[in-house]
Formats: sequence, C-alpha cells, structure tokens
Amino acid sequence: MSNERNQILQPTDLEYLSLDQAASICCVSEERFAKWIEKGLLPIIESKGKKLVSSRDLIQHLIRHNIRIPERLLQGNTKKILFILMEKDLPAPMTTDIIWAIYRLRKHPSYIIDFIECNSDTDLKVITFDPDVIFLLKSDADTKTAELKLNKMLGKDIPIHSFSVERALDIDTLLND
Repeated sequence: MSNERNQILQPTDLEYLSLDQAASICCVSEERFAKWIEKGLLPIIESKGKKLVSSRDLIQHLIRHNIRIPERLLQGNTKKILFILMEKDLPAPMTTDIIWAIYRLRKHPSYIIDFIECNSDTDLKVITFDPDVIFLLKSDADTKTAELKLNKMLGKDIPIHSFSVERALDIDTLLND
C-alpha cells in the first residue's frame, strides 16, 4: 500500500476519491474496483488527468449491491434511513406522501436513504445497510412483531416508526426529534 492510501482523510477530501483511495476504503482490490467501473456499475469523472469517483455515487453503488458502507465514507452525523414496504399495495395518498418525503430527504446531504420491499432479501439488506432509523409502511397498524425482529437482527435498539394508512406521514418531524 502506498503512503497516499494510508493517509487520514478529512470529510472535505471525501467528495471525490481517486480510484485507489475508493478501493482501499471499500476494502476491495484495485482490480475488483476497476471491474465495477468497466461494467458501468460506478461512474467516474476525469479531472486534471486523474480518474475520480464521487463518494455519493460510491455509497449508492454499495447500497444497490448490499455491501456495507464503510464508516470512513459517512461524513459527520450522516443518518442511514431505511424504508420497508411491508405490503405491495398501499393507498395512493400514502404512496404520494412517501414519494415526496423521500424526494425531500434525498436532497439533504446528511441522509442516506434506501427503500425496499419486505421479501426474502430484507434481512440481508437490513444487516448490510445497518440503518439508524427504519420506517415500516403498511395498511395494518400492527407492526410490533416486525419491530422486535428488526432490533434483534441488528443487535441494538434503533428508532422504528410504523405507518398505517390512517396515520399522517410526517417523516421530517420524526427525523428532527
């Protein structure tokens, strides 16, 4: 490993990373990282003759492929928020509220968001994403069993908010508490 890769990175250094820095932070070989780029899985930019990757693009790549986000990529007090759709069909008003809430949250630099459907891969996603807060979305208000299972799976208590169709969706207020 070169000395450049071993240096301590500051939060401002993490907006764009060289390919070898990004590979090192993700604990993958430079060859594997290059394959991600060759396959078009991760966009790069060129600046002053150097190939760089955006830390936000890298985080999104890791989320899409169920790879844990290294703490070094998380700047400051970044919150990882996971929305879990507990059933396929939600009423249109709730769906609209969810879409607008996620749209607003994605603009906020301190939030990393993922949205999944509850299925056989949910456990893997919860473990690898390691959320700071979870929102369960379903028509039926009874989600205590799911909340207990999720906290047991994570090995820690995190805020889990359940929303039914009868309850107004005020995600912004919950995140600011």
